[in-house]
Amino acid sequence: MVEPSRGDTGVEGPTLGSAEEPLTMRIVASAFLGGVAGLVVMTPVIVGIPMLLGIFQLDPLAGFADLVIAEADAVLGLAFFVAGGVVVLPLFFVVTASFLPPREPKYLRGATISSFFWVSFVYIFWPSGGVFVNSVYVVVTLASHWIYGAVLGLVMERLTGIPSHRV
Repeated sequence: MVEPSRGDTGVEGPTLGSAEEPLTMRIVASAFLGGVAGLVVMTPVIVGIPMLLGIFQLDPLAGFADLVIAEADAVLGLAFFVAGGVVVLPLFFVVTASFLPPREPKYLRGATISSFFWVSFVYIFWPSGGVFVNSVYVVVTLASHWIYGAVLGLVMERLTGIPSHRV
């Protein structure tokens, strides 16, 4: 019986080919798909847990939209949040993935980049509330960002591989 190597992540090779060529629309599209999948998987954590605990707040979403448009509402804030998760963060990941830890498994580099974005998320969406609300907020948002990033990386690794750039 052959044991899998330490670096074996259980993820098969990329379905659509390797990502060692220059950035292509195929790689960017796989990042966008990874962003959509990441948002879908993180939503029950980032929204569901606070709702179950009765502490979910929409006001920070409206405040986020107010950074761009005066007197915006939570719906517009949600649209900006989704756009960031589907477009902005995946593009940052495509460009920086080569330089992020860990070395293996590569898909966890998505969790690394989402951790960087989590820092600004915490500041922008900080809820009003006491110690319990704020503690739940920190734990739930960090866990959901790690989930998002791992899914983003996993989808990209499966579809095109994690991009590798030379400087």
